[in-house]
Amino acid sequence: MQQENIPIKVGLLELLYGSQGTQFVIPAYQRNYTWVANKEVKQLLEDIKEVLSGEITKHFIGIMIYLETSISAFQRERSVIDGQQRLTTIFLMLYAIKELMIERGLNLDAEKLENMYLVNPFNETNKFKLKPLVSDDAVYQQIVTRDFENIQEKKANVYINFLYIKNVLQKLLDTYTINDILEAMNKLYIVCVPIGKDDYPQKIFESINATGAKLTASDLIRNFILMPIRSDLQDKYYEKYWKRLEQLIDSDSKKLEAFFRFFIMAKRMSLINKSAVYRAFTEWYDENVATYGEEGVFKEIVKYASYYNAIYKAPVDSLDSALHKAVEEFRLILSDMPAPLLMELYAIHKSVDDKGNPRISAKQLSEIITILNSYLMRRSLCGMDTSDITRYFPILLKETLADCDGNYADIVEIFKKNLVNTNKGNSQEMPDDNRLRDRILNANMYNLRSSLSVFFRKLESENNPAPVDFSKLSIEHLMPQMATPEWYEALNTDKDTYDENVHRLGNLTLAARNDNSKMSNRVWEYKNKVLASTNHLKINHKILQKEHWTLTDIEERTQQLIADIARLYPYYEAKDSAVTKVAIHIGFQNAYAQGYYYPDNGSVEILEGSTLYMDSPTPELYPDIEALRSDLKDNGVIEECEGQLKFITNYFFYPKRIKATALSSTAAIILHGSRNGWEYWQNEDGVQIGQIEELRKNKE
Repeated sequence: MQQENIPIKVGLLELLYGSQGTQFVIPAYQRNYTWVANKEVKQLLEDIKEVLSGEITKHFIGIMIYLETSISAFQRERSVIDGQQRLTTIFLMLYAIKELMIERGLNLDAEKLENMYLVNPFNETNKFKLKPLVSDDAVYQQIVTRDFENIQEKKANVYINFLYIKNVLQKLLDTYTINDILEAMNKLYIVCVPIGKDDYPQKIFESINATGAKLTASDLIRNFILMPIRSDLQDKYYEKYWKRLEQLIDSDSKKLEAFFRFFIMAKRMSLINKSAVYRAFTEWYDENVATYGEEGVFKEIVKYASYYNAIYKAPVDSLDSALHKAVEEFRLILSDMPAPLLMELYAIHKSVDDKGNPRISAKQLSEIITILNSYLMRRSLCGMDTSDITRYFPILLKETLADCDGNYADIVEIFKKNLVNTNKGNSQEMPDDNRLRDRILNANMYNLRSSLSVFFRKLESENNPAPVDFSKLSIEHLMPQMATPEWYEALNTDKDTYDENVHRLGNLTLAARNDNSKMSNRVWEYKNKVLASTNHLKINHKILQKEHWTLTDIEERTQQLIADIARLYPYYEAKDSAVTKVAIHIGFQNAYAQGYYYPDNGSVEILEGSTLYMDSPTPELYPDIEALRSDLKDNGVIEECEGQLKFITNYFFYPKRIKATALSSTAAIILHGSRNGWEYWQNEDGVQIGQIEELRKNKE
């Protein structure tokens, strides 16, 4: 047996002639036939020309690795692991030669060629020596049976390459005979490497690349789940499940790779780096194949692909009506970061409880997506870095489902708590109305055109029964980007002030694309006339009523649009019943403060009336505390009255790091010095916070 697996050097025709009763099978897990006529196929034909011309006597054209299986005493199968592109092209070349023989009336020679190299004449079950990839099989069979008139997929590589080869060989026949060409083909040799199952064919597949392009995780996953299955089931599962997967997601391997990343993140509820997708999938497979079964794994993958499709691609009308508005808005935002979260929540939505009801209703799921839309849009319109939340959504999923613990009645409030309340003050926060106003008021919003278009679209569509074709609209400046002396004069301003206002939110609107060039940098009277072509847009009604456009108008419109953003994308907070908070107090001599500790995000809320310690003998030792107290005074949070420094309003302090707390920093502010907040803050019963077991997990 060991002898059979020794690599052998063999000519192309010798390989096929010596394989009687054998069928070369291109497994379903292989990539599509991708050789291009004027590239790889042309090079193979050039090699033949060099042999024909006598420039070379023999030529090595590559390696073929196959897993050989004995079906019966008269039948063997060689499953091609590497070399499928080359092997398929060789068979196309032989069928092109057969066709040229028939066209020249050499029917007997054509029959000999077929019986020697192309078919197994005594085996009807596996008659043809090549069983191509499933996706290429229909066109290939039409070439084999000479059914050229009925070939529908004339752009298939198999058919294009067949015609290209036939055309090149036909020209060669002006100089050489068919026998010359066949002998030249046999002087091209390959090294065959037969392997057994003990040679770990999967590992070999992972390490090779016949076309030179790096295998994607989806290529490797397709091989991993199909290779162990016998070839007839490979074809069945490929047709039934893998093709369905491609229909739901995309046939592009990169997009499939992205889907598998989302799939594994949903299953693992943790971030998976792009480079680790394949390894993470194989680990998940090994842990779950006994539960699902081989076919069950395919079903689970396709099921999650249908969930992804429902969220991102399917016609909205095919979804539950309660989801229409939320999903439509989500798709406009163009974010795939929440995919793992939404896929898993959709999976729970599609499952039922013991009464046959969805475990998460369509209404609940719609509310969650609506909250998510506000979260994404507020962050985007504030220009906040997406890298801060790229890794976040699998964690959000895990925390939300853990808090639900199988009971999804309050999942919307739990979701708000974990998304909004827990992230207050950190880099993953949802900006509240004050933060929204501060970040947008004087910002360059033209740099955020994609998100701004989504907002303008929602604003224009609000309570507007008339359909608007947004594809013909774009973001346009009212006061033009390029100022002219006329604009400086009209606004009575200088260049610096002009530049500070030109990209502000209030100076941007929707205009017809074909009006952009007309508007250019003309004075307001002309610009107003051009905008009249979009007078049907509500967003432009008030603008068109103005005789002039001023910096004051920009300021007022900016303020109004910020208010519209806050209204259309509300700031969500969980109800008090969903938020864990612990009443705490701290005291030392003339200082006494009360507040709440929020274990979910480590924040501390100091209540109005709390007093700060003022008799520190060495305040200079703590300049940071002095600076912070000064800032709080300037911001109207604390003030000095009757010899005491007091909080005159409730105020939140947030930790500087995720998974940290503000207990020590607030203790330091109040008591003026370096303090361990876990020891100084006490609950209502006078117990140190650090002594409460369920709170220790948050200890710094």
